[in-house]
Amino acid sequence: MRPKTLVLLGLALLSYCTSSNANITNAWWHDDNDGAVNCSTWNASGLNTSSVDLSMTGVQNWAPGHMIGWAQTDSTADPTLGLFTSVDNDTSFAWTSYQVNVYMQVPFTVVPGSVAVTMPSDWTFSSPTYSTAGPGPFAGDYEATLIFNSGTPLNIGGEMDFDYAIHFASSTDYWFAQEMMPNEVPEPGVFNLATMSGLFFGASHLIKRLGRKV
Repeated sequence: MRPKTLVLLGLALLSYCTSSNANITNAWWHDDNDGAVNCSTWNASGLNTSSVDLSMTGVQNWAPGHMIGWAQTDSTADPTLGLFTSVDNDTSFAWTSYQVNVYMQVPFTVVPGSVAVTMPSDWTFSSPTYSTAGPGPFAGDYEATLIFNSGTPLNIGGEMDFDYAIHFASSTDYWFAQEMMPNEVPEPGVFNLATMSGLFFGASHLIKRLGRKV
């Protein structure tokens, strides 16, 4: 084989090695035992490949709820981890939106096109935003935020299914957390009280102004 051919072959192999993805050899997640989210089942599929999926089913009793997970890889290259969640509304209110914060100790991205909400079918989602977590248990960790917005509010006892995937690199042992935060429909009495308070404030302000002019 000619020297030039050997050089080209070596460059090709080097390119393949540096661009190949790590295999995820082990991955698991579970709730953090505080009772906010109770994970009844979880599963990992695709282990020992560069694209592994973790799924869970459970109930959410209050917010915030957390799923805590780990992933181990055979190299520091970037694998893909898919996260699939099915959670029932066991809170005391209907959900009108749902915020998911994802935390890792290393920089990561949400895979473009991977975000989906399949139940309720008329809910939508916003593009992920990225930041560094502020004060609290995840302070200093890298954070991505997903917002799911309602069409039809998810009533008590209803089921919410959503999924997304993340890319990460630079280690062979990773920790991550999924923070789950539903938002509620305002109570009619609370809304009416706030409205009346606003009207009262406006009327009082108007009376004072008119009084100054008399």
